Amino acid sequence: MKTFFSALQRSFLGSATFAVGDLLKSDEQTLTINLSPLDGSSKVGTIVVSNLKMGENETEETDQSPGEVSRPKPTSFCGNLLHRSIKDPENSSLLDSVFKNIIWKVYRLPTANGRWLCVREQMAETTLSFLIPKQMIALFIQEDMRRLQDLEELGELSAHWDTLRQNVTIHYQHMISSYKEMLTELNKFSGSSFKPSCSRGEKKLEFIPVNLHLQRMHVQSSSTKTDGIYDVVTIGAPAAHIRGFRNGGLRRQLYRFEGEKRNSSYQYIYYSPEDTTKAKEVITNIYKLQPLILSNTELLLTAARQHSTDSLKDSLKTLSEITEQFVHAFEDQLLRSALLALHKARPSYINKRQPNPTHNPDGSEQQCENSERRSSKDSIPHHAEYDEEDWDRVWVNVGKSLNCIIAMVDRLLEQVDIEQQCKVEPSAVNQITSSASDDWYEGLYPLVVTLKDCVKEVIDRAKKAMVFVLLQDCGSNISQALALHQRRDVVFSQAVSEYFITS
Repeated sequence: MKTFFSALQRSFLGSATFAVGDLLKSDEQTLTINLSPLDGSSKVGTIVVSNLKMGENETEETDQSPGEVSRPKPTSFCGNLLHRSIKDPENSSLLDSVFKNIIWKVYRLPTANGRWLCVREQMAETTLSFLIPKQMIALFIQEDMRRLQDLEELGELSAHWDTLRQNVTIHYQHMISSYKEMLTELNKFSGSSFKPSCSRGEKKLEFIPVNLHLQRMHVQSSSTKTDGIYDVVTIGAPAAHIRGFRNGGLRRQLYRFEGEKRNSSYQYIYYSPEDTTKAKEVITNIYKLQPLILSNTELLLTAARQHSTDSLKDSLKTLSEITEQFVHAFEDQLLRSALLALHKARPSYINKRQPNPTHNPDGSEQQCENSERRSSKDSIPHHAEYDEEDWDRVWVNVGKSLNCIIAMVDRLLEQVDIEQQCKVEPSAVNQITSSASDDWYEGLYPLVVTLKDCVKEVIDRAKKAMVFVLLQDCGSNISQALALHQRRDVVFSQAVSEYFITS
């Protein structure tokens, strides 16, 4: 029996034809047509064709069973739904600003219980497919310009590391220039907001997602007066098509590049991808937490000047939380090893480590250079003149400075409690308040300055060390490293566009 029905489902029963004019002229607006097989034998069944009108009102429901065929009364709710969606003034501004080239279609479908569903389909392009990538390119430019500034602020380096820094700087400048040109071209672009598959090879559109469409299905029931909205976003897989796939995609190239870095004989310090990610995270925390600490110290001094106990408590609580987060952000072994590596890269270290070499006939000078080249790839050696506890003292001073501020605030609040318990004449209240405000500010100001100085010193050392770690990422092959950097920017821009549009 199963085989019989399977064969029946795959078989061609027959065909039928009719004229639309005959359907429109019929009284019931239906036609019953015989279904004839291809061999011309007797009919194998009948089909019923109905003319559905969507401009009239439906006043009653049909009680037909699913198997019965009758002409249901047409309804106007589909037409009203489409008209209401297009003419709605609240939605028109949003549609005009985000959606472009909207296509509308309306379907009226029978259900199993003889009732009807109205489906309104909307498909559109979106201006976000260009707007988001343009903003991403602008952020990439800012990020790369900040990297150049960080490299410049790295300070004096030995000849080898300074040459690497200069080469990386040149490549970053070229990348920034190309990003600026691409952003200019996109700002001039005035065509469709849709990038079809045939435009994957256009250089100026490589940051734009491919085949990005927005589709909305609005389904409404005529009987239950309920509806539902289903949104679908279609988009091509994020990829840097214009850069080719001869050597694989982004993930494979990153994996291969990491292996080449690990096995390279070039003189540089190898850091794992996890270390590189951690270095970027530390730098991000620096730019995030430093402004918060500075702003909250100002709020603390303002509360002291105003002699506001509530504001003083709130400001101190926020400052304590942010400073604690700041201290824990630099509690990592990578930072300690990077500080030592940067110390080794200074010209003063090289001069102490390697006095002026003299050429020997047996080639001992070359052997010394090869030994230094090999040692730089191994775990970072410790130098007797480097004080590892110096960083601990600088780092711990931040927490100690905060504790001094907390102790001072507690002392000031205790004085307020004592004054409130004592009976003070009304004529002396203003004089006491003014004097207390001056005492609060003068007591907290030097402690706040000390905290700022400690934070600044920690940031200066930590940022330089982490920038030096990121410099090693380009050590083995600068051009390949930055080419992967650009490829990653392209893929990330397309992926972010998809994420924001779907969310």
